[in-house]
Amino acid sequence: MYTCQLSKPIFVSMPTNKHAIIRYRTIDRCLRDIEQQWTWKELAEACNRDIYHSTGRDVRVSERTIKYDIAAMRSNEVLSYFAPIEYDRKEKTYYYSNPKYTLTESPINKSDTQLLNSAISLLEQFMEVQEVVGIHNILTKLESSLDRRKDQNEPIIQFDHEVDAPGQKWLHRLYQSIKKREALTILYQAFGKNPANRIISPQLLKEYKGRWYLLSFDHGVKDSRVYALDRIKTITPSITSYLQLEKVETKKYFDQVVGVSVLKDKKIEEVIFEVYGLQVHYFKTKPLHASQRLLEETTDRAIFSITVLINYELISELISYHTNLKVLSPPGLQLDIKTLIDSLSKYYFS
Repeated sequence: MYTCQLSKPIFVSMPTNKHAIIRYRTIDRCLRDIEQQWTWKELAEACNRDIYHSTGRDVRVSERTIKYDIAAMRSNEVLSYFAPIEYDRKEKTYYYSNPKYTLTESPINKSDTQLLNSAISLLEQFMEVQEVVGIHNILTKLESSLDRRKDQNEPIIQFDHEVDAPGQKWLHRLYQSIKKREALTILYQAFGKNPANRIISPQLLKEYKGRWYLLSFDHGVKDSRVYALDRIKTITPSITSYLQLEKVETKKYFDQVVGVSVLKDKKIEEVIFEVYGLQVHYFKTKPLHASQRLLEETTDRAIFSITVLINYELISELISYHTNLKVLSPPGLQLDIKTLIDSLSKYYFS
């Protein structure tokens, strides 16, 4: 058996939380090794070695600490491991009554479950339902199975925007207000205007191109409104009673638009556009809108249609494809795009 040289050992009975986590993992690993018998002394020696290799500290774990750890692992309202650890009085050894048990299979406490359920509800916005079903089981194991390695500093995933992007600091506060159905007073500054207080009942958070927006019932105008989170200056509780929009209205509020601008004086129209070259494959794999349909296709072009409310975001998306896309109808949208292009050309050809 491997032994390490311990100089001036420190006798401890209740070490730090970090040491406790190492001990729990070590005891779990040892008891899963059914080829060896484990007395408290052998468990303590294994813990000593793992703590030394993980932290560089020479410690000497006591009998009291090992027995305390085993009791905590068996049943603890905080840890919720419920490890099936048994004691053989004749051999004076500890073992798992269920050889297949491991801490990574243990349940987590109620508080963690609530937090993970909130995470699942967020994941559901980005994943298919069948994928989320599998996520439920995975998340329940995260608390005890995460191994934070010091040498794993290089990022392996990169998002399109920073986690501290403007307005993102309000996400958690607004998310909780929606869950708890709490009315709020926000100090909001629209572009080109002075800040003004608005009393709102938050309904739905939506991300679009790296920025977050909030669908709310505005108590001042007595109607739904969308607010950009990066233009919110302050948020305070309101004594006003929370008002809930119809669930159907909330769920489908953004269904008929590209982006977040819902212009209530506009009617839904069918937009038909022609796409050229390699951009055809892009539109087939990443539709401009959920209603997109392929109407016609040849070797070098395709005609698509979407059924939407025409807004600024849609026009911006369409013209961003330059000569690779041409709007065929409706005529009003064609005119809007032509007018915009004519105005733009004056900056360069005036």
